[in-house]
Amino acid sequence: MKTIAGEDQLVGRKHRDVSAPIGWDRARAICGDPRPPGAVTERQFDGYDHVLKRLARTPHERMDLGDLGYYYHDLAYVELQLDLLEYLLPACLMDWRDSLMKNRSAGDGGVELHFGLLRGDVLERLVAADRREAVYAFFRDAFLERLDAERGFVAAGMRTPAYGWMGRFNSVGLIMPRIDLLWEPWWSLETPGRAVAALQYCSGLMYFEGENPLFSRWTPERGEGGPYLTESDSLIHDVGWKPENVEFLSRTLTVEFVEVRVAQAVARLEGEPDGEKARRLLDDLPASRDLIASRAAELPLLLAKPARLAGWSV
Repeated sequence: MKTIAGEDQLVGRKHRDVSAPIGWDRARAICGDPRPPGAVTERQFDGYDHVLKRLARTPHERMDLGDLGYYYHDLAYVELQLDLLEYLLPACLMDWRDSLMKNRSAGDGGVELHFGLLRGDVLERLVAADRREAVYAFFRDAFLERLDAERGFVAAGMRTPAYGWMGRFNSVGLIMPRIDLLWEPWWSLETPGRAVAALQYCSGLMYFEGENPLFSRWTPERGEGGPYLTESDSLIHDVGWKPENVEFLSRTLTVEFVEVRVAQAVARLEGEPDGEKARRLLDDLPASRDLIASRAAELPLLLAKPARLAGWSV
């Protein structure tokens, strides 16, 4: 089966660094700076062939990324035209990044990018291994960019910013078997934003509903509550996390891990505007140990389930 060419197959093309800062140049480099396809023969799933043709003749920076929703249906349901996939994948990656930074899902309507990639098995079937690893690295670095922007422990009802990156983290666990690529640099706590995100995540293991000092109590008018550590921002409801990711989280997330990282995150935020609220979690750690142990063991099991409709047992 043909795939998007690997590095050694891109003869005569200009190469760019696939580890460069997140942006169009890096997204294009993952596919070897693809040219627009000469003709579009793919039939759009809902009959919007003209949208595919418009995308194919538009330079990447001038694309209306909203048009990609039509292509996400194709990723899931139709036989893909390989050179069109090669040209549009950079746009898909940039839409993934832009939607993450804006705390919205990666697509609109009945299909979004994660669903399309998983249902069509696109990354495994049609993208060469080195390019696939570059896509994973793009996801990692864009996710870290979003975490670095997470400051202030903002609580804003259903528009609470932390819901965005939490849902996206769980969506990645559904489509990519290397959640460790995101986890390890996140929990290095190299930036204040990553420390804030770590404390938000740990708070979901430490407090019963309505007791969390970082998230307001849920109300019918405002929503909020949480944090919701098992929910994704995808439309994938019939499978759980990749087994490799479940195994990694089961092995990594322990009471000891939470205790050490909470202390490190609080230390990282010392002197920062977020520091005072962060210290509350460190003070509450001893009394939360049993709840952390229970939820740390249960979280991978919940993420492994389709739909993840079940909540905490405690």
